[in-house]
Amino acid sequence: MSLRTLSPRARRQLVAPLSDTGTFLGMTIVVLLGDLVSKSMAVEMWSGQRYPLLGEAVRIDVVHNQLGAFSTSLGAWTWPVNVTLTALALLLTFSACPRLARIDGLAPTALGLIAGGALGNLTSLVTSPGGVPDFLAIAHGYDAALVLNVADVAAYLGLACCARLAWSIVRASLAHPG
Repeated sequence: MSLRTLSPRARRQLVAPLSDTGTFLGMTIVVLLGDLVSKSMAVEMWSGQRYPLLGEAVRIDVVHNQLGAFSTSLGAWTWPVNVTLTALALLLTFSACPRLARIDGLAPTALGLIAGGALGNLTSLVTSPGGVPDFLAIAHGYDAALVLNVADVAAYLGLACCARLAWSIVRASLAHPG
């Protein structure tokens, strides 16, 4: 079947841009899959070794994080708090998407980055017995590094985009009070 044989309505539906929800879900899935594939590759190819990318400033160094975000331990509550906060983040990003999309066309992408990152790390937390694999090490002191994965980077980018959106909302409300 070619595009020419379709009705005009069917053609419009095929070539129409994704809805805001479609963009959100698409970005969520891309980040989730990219994160899980990159973690699997990092563990299989680079465990136990360091590979410099930009000298020692940025390197690949696989570690398994059994703690919460930012390596925070809440004792016996670490796992249930992580799962609960991730579920809340997913609900919040999904429910906020339509409203924020009316304000900023990039909101579904930003929220999809956050949701995909949350799902990627939650999936690893639940399925990886050693903890969430992190592998992108960014040096910040004598032999100290912040070690991230694709989910972390995506979530931080999404949060930065949301901060930009929040700033533009504040500026607009200050410019037009009432």
